[in-house]
Amino acid sequence: MTRVRTSAEVGALARAARTARGWSQEQAADAAGVSRRFVTRLESGGHVNAELWRVLALLDAVGAELVGTVPAGSRPPAVEAAEPPGTGSATPDGFDLDNHLTRFRPEQGSS
Repeated sequence: MTRVRTSAEVGALARAARTARGWSQEQAADAAGVSRRFVTRLESGGHVNAELWRVLALLDAVGAELVGTVPAGSRPPAVEAAEPPGTGSATPDGFDLDNHLTRFRPEQGSS
């Protein structure tokens, strides 16, 4: 597992996952519901202020994941209970990644 700590590393993760699928930037953008320009900027490490929902949508579309950990002895932060993915319930910030992706990849349903 590789640590991801910078925007350049997030971009490299997205690029590696996209190319492993044999996808063009356009295909990845279409699957994530973002622009090709966004994919290009993120992969180049030049999109340091990218909206998180776009980053998460792209990583999900290309099959990459970010895995979080907390220090030993710590408890993960409490997250409000949410309905099961794909039910259309939004997160506290108003964004539902599963619902968003279903619009762009209806044949796959929720991931």
